[in-house]
Amino acid sequence: MSIELKGGYAGTVLRIDLASKKIWTESLDPAFARAYVGGRGFTSRLGYDLVPRTSDPLGPDNVVVLAVGPLTGTSAPSSGRFTVGARSPLTGVFGDANAGGFCGAVLKRAGYDIVIIEGRSPQPVYLWIDDDQVEIRDARHMWGKDVNETTEMVREETARGTRVAAIGQGGENLVRFAALMVDIDHAAGRSGMGAVMGSKRLKAIAVRGTRRVALYDRGRFKELVDEFDQILRTDSRSGGELLEFGTTALVDHHTAAGCMNVRNYNGGVYERKEKIDGAALNAQYLVRADGCYRCTCKCDRYSRVEEGEFAGTEVGGPEYGTLAAFGSGCDNDNLASILKANELCNRYGLDTIETGNVIAFVMELYEHGILAEPLADGLDLSWGNYHAILDLVDRIAFRRGLGDVLADGVVPAAEKIGSGAERYAVHVKGMTPPGPDARALKVYNFRYAVSPRGCDHLRISAPGAYSLDHLPILEAATELRKWENIVTIPDLMGTCKFPYSYYAETIERTMYKMLELLPEMYNAATGLAITADDLLEAAERVVNVERAYNTRLGLTSEHDTLPPRWTEDPLPSGPKSGAVYDILEPMKEAWYKIHGWDTATGRPRREKLVKLQLDDIAEDLEQHGIPLT
Repeated sequence: MSIELKGGYAGTVLRIDLASKKIWTESLDPAFARAYVGGRGFTSRLGYDLVPRTSDPLGPDNVVVLAVGPLTGTSAPSSGRFTVGARSPLTGVFGDANAGGFCGAVLKRAGYDIVIIEGRSPQPVYLWIDDDQVEIRDARHMWGKDVNETTEMVREETARGTRVAAIGQGGENLVRFAALMVDIDHAAGRSGMGAVMGSKRLKAIAVRGTRRVALYDRGRFKELVDEFDQILRTDSRSGGELLEFGTTALVDHHTAAGCMNVRNYNGGVYERKEKIDGAALNAQYLVRADGCYRCTCKCDRYSRVEEGEFAGTEVGGPEYGTLAAFGSGCDNDNLASILKANELCNRYGLDTIETGNVIAFVMELYEHGILAEPLADGLDLSWGNYHAILDLVDRIAFRRGLGDVLADGVVPAAEKIGSGAERYAVHVKGMTPPGPDARALKVYNFRYAVSPRGCDHLRISAPGAYSLDHLPILEAATELRKWENIVTIPDLMGTCKFPYSYYAETIERTMYKMLELLPEMYNAATGLAITADDLLEAAERVVNVERAYNTRLGLTSEHDTLPPRWTEDPLPSGPKSGAVYDILEPMKEAWYKIHGWDTATGRPRREKLVKLQLDDIAEDLEQHGIPLT
């Protein structure tokens, strides 16, 4: 059947080889677009196809793929997002990150659905995309600058309205959890995509786009967008809580659930949470609520410290994950210092979650006498010492002393420190958690064990999955898998999870937005007649591509695990005090069964891959010596 793209998609793939400085374009394959939709679907499939199994994540053969979705850059609510994918230098396996701001929307308006970046430049450069004009420009004078300085320099050298995604010193120094910072304060944070950029000596990607995104049925699209906007404005969560508190409201929700990260996951309720929660931020430091492109909900916090030790600190943040990592996770109730840590991470281009967590890790080692001189660098790493926390952020970004050890992530750091440090490293596949303690919400946080990125919350991020612990295992796993597919769809569309699949008064409202309005919006944008079932199948296809990616690297069910902190140590405090994560193996068996994966190895079955039109991946796995049942 012939497929024609009539709108939504720009229709062009931009390709850059940094080594040869070759720039060229290709047409977007309509069948590829139909099968993988966009955004994460594009980056995951192209990552499988283009990144060799033997690639070094920080070597020239790793490939960076950026992709927007069919709704990115349109008038659809919160449609400014893009995904960036590459093999992760933090975990060594599948990696990607998703970012908001305005860069994604402008990239679509410049005329591109996908940007593929290969090779390594012999010297620092930045990419300048100005509609059809694409250049690789010298960035030697920007190397060593932070994200804010770089962004300003790029804007001065390009044009009015330019949007910039840049790395700071963290990416330059190959900190393995370095972030790609978008529009200064929006992070493509997890998996170390900033380090991959740094390894390619690519300092920034600057974009200006002036075109209007074509739509198949603009009138119908506007009707659907108006209805969607109305739902978001009148819903007490998307139009109330999210606007008032952003993600900082999760401090209260997770305290009530008893799943806060306290002192490197040594408690479920932070005793001084009222000093770092959303109400405290609003009362003391919040300047305004901001939003990304076409955002109704405006969950971004813009904060400023006016007086005291950290006067002059200004930052787009903090998010909940930052409050948990640098706050309760480090037993630090000094909110101004958390804002300062957030500001430093944004300037240096560091993932705040990974940075705060690796610092909490060494604080616990210090408490137990495992981290000692000379490795401790003379620092007093007692819980809550925010001066030491900020000092370590600097040391990590510039790889100085103990910071150099921590810059490779919690697993290599534990190996270097030794003396049993591994037992205190809370991670999955080398990535540390985003906040919630798995012992308090067992079914929901099983997601950590099976995410392709590591200990990751965004593959399944849904309030509807919070209350599944009372269900029989197979039923609970089936319900969780439903949310996995639902939550994947915004990543494919180039929209934000929060207003689409997370924040809503009822599950029914979420399902109406996701399975009724969204397919119609896609059809009106593209002219492709798809159903909700088609979207769910596309989501399942992408999940299986990502599973196959890690399968090709040798991962099996043994890697779908959780740390001993959760599986062996009882939760010390809170409403779930005494809980141990004791359902890992039965959840894995159920999870594999309902996915059509081999229950012994966790590998996708050939029958499942063929059913999802992934025959070529099945053949590729077998050619790599990986037997499929």
